[in-house]
Amino acid sequence: MKIMITQQEAMQRKIWSKIIDMFGLDPAKEYWETEQFILTEEQAREVGLIH
Repeated sequence: MKIMITQQEAMQRKIWSKIIDMFGLDPAKEYWETEQFILTEEQAREVGLIH
């Protein structure tokens, strides 16, 4: 299973910093609110999206 989350959703769920680390993103760079990230089931569990 793959799970998609946008930057805006990650910010709302307070997991944006985890997404930045997980994907090796530059924290100083600005990202579009609608930018999508695809997580594996394991990654989604790691950031607390599913249990």
